[in-house]
Amino acid sequence: MPIEKLINKIKKEAEEKASKILQDAEEEKKKILEDAEKEKVKIITYAKREAQEEKKIRIDAIKEEERIRGRMMITAKKREIIEMVFKRASVLLKNEDAKEYRRHAEKLFELAVEDGDEEVVLDKEEKRIDASFIESLNNSHHWKLKLAKDREDMGGGFKLKKGRKIVDFSYPVLFSTLSEDLLPEISKILFEK
Repeated sequence: MPIEKLINKIKKEAEEKASKILQDAEEEKKKILEDAEKEKVKIITYAKREAQEEKKIRIDAIKEEERIRGRMMITAKKREIIEMVFKRASVLLKNEDAKEYRRHAEKLFELAVEDGDEEVVLDKEEKRIDASFIESLNNSHHWKLKLAKDREDMGGGFKLKKGRKIVDFSYPVLFSTLSEDLLPEISKILFEK
């Protein structure tokens, strides 16, 4: 019987140890599951916060793109209006009475003439600037401008030629140059409240 007692004792101790190991394993499993649940909540909270931040960043980027697109559209419309103003000014200038037109033309010649012996090329449609006008300019400014035989389709105004050098005072060139210089002032007049 003593062997049976010994076997039972060993068996009992083994069962107690196995029970203790199972109990410890259960507690360890429970702790691991609790830690995993806490980590899962942290990860989900972090992911939600990151998603919200990403969403806000995307919304802000879209708003900025739309703001820029809107400003570009406004700028394009303003430029279109300014171009219309210059086209209208060109038409008004072309339709000006001869005396006023020649007064303006003389001021342009004063700006354009460098040596005083250039050749004057006129627009094909020009009727108010003629040989007598060029002669009066020559007399009053001591120039020796010559009227070119050939005319060009330049949209109004004139060109001065001397050798290979050309000074272009055609209306499209003048208005293009003026539009860049006067753009801020014209914008202020037309578009500021």
